[in-house]
Amino acid sequence: MENNFNEDDVINRMSRYQFSIIHLQDEVVGFVDRAFTILYDDDLQRQWTLRDEEGNRHVVAYNKNLQKPMLIGGWTDLRHIYDLYDFHTIYFGYVGDSCFHITIFPSKCKPLSIARFLNRIQADQPLFNGPKLHFKIFLNPNQCNASHLDLPADFGNYLRQGSFKYIYLYGPRKTVKCKLLLRNHPKKSTKIGSGWKEFCTAHGFHQTIDLVFEVDHMKSNQNVKVLTYCNF
Repeated sequence: MENNFNEDDVINRMSRYQFSIIHLQDEVVGFVDRAFTILYDDDLQRQWTLRDEEGNRHVVAYNKNLQKPMLIGGWTDLRHIYDLYDFHTIYFGYVGDSCFHITIFPSKCKPLSIARFLNRIQADQPLFNGPKLHFKIFLNPNQCNASHLDLPADFGNYLRQGSFKYIYLYGPRKTVKCKLLLRNHPKKSTKIGSGWKEFCTAHGFHQTIDLVFEVDHMKSNQNVKVLTYCNF
C-alpha cells in the first residue's frame, strides 16, 4: 500500500537523514546506505514513497535487508521516467514514515564520484557472516575532536566480555587499532582511547554525525565495523 503524507507537512519538515545513491548504468537495483537502514530499521517499511522537487510521487520496494540494502521494485521505473541511462546521482532526504524527498541530477557523474560510490559499497560490507549487533552513537563535535570516546554501557559490556586490550575500527576509509580503556572504580566505564582521534581525522569527522558500530552477535569480537553517512 502506498504511503500517504500531507504535502505541506513534508515541505515544512527537516530531513532526518540524507544520503545519495548513484544510479549505475548496468544495475536494475539501487544500493542504499547501510548506516541509514540500520539507524532507521524500526521505521522503514518495504515500500518507500519518493517525492521529487516538482511534487511527483513514486513508490519503490525496499528489500529490508540490513546486510545488503537495496531498492528493487520500481527502481527501473525511475530510470525510464527521468531518462537515467548513464551514471547519475540521486539525493535522498528522509522525512519519516518511509517517505523521502529526492533530487535527481541529470548530468553524468564524474568518474571519481562513481569510483568512490563503488568503493563505498565494498567497504560497507559486513566483516563476518551470521547475526550482528548494532550500537548507535550520535557524535558531537567535542567527541570528534577528543582523544577518547566514552562508550554506552551496552557496547562497553559487549567488549568487556572479550578481555581485549585493543580493538580494530574498520571505517570506510581506514582501519585503526585503538586502545580499550576499562575502569571499574569509582565508576564503571569503557572508553576507546589512543587511536580514536586518528580514526576521526582519517574520516573527516568534525561535526555532529551518527555512527553505527557493527559487531559479531555470536561472541565478543575485537573487530568492529563502523558505518556512517554516505554522500557523493
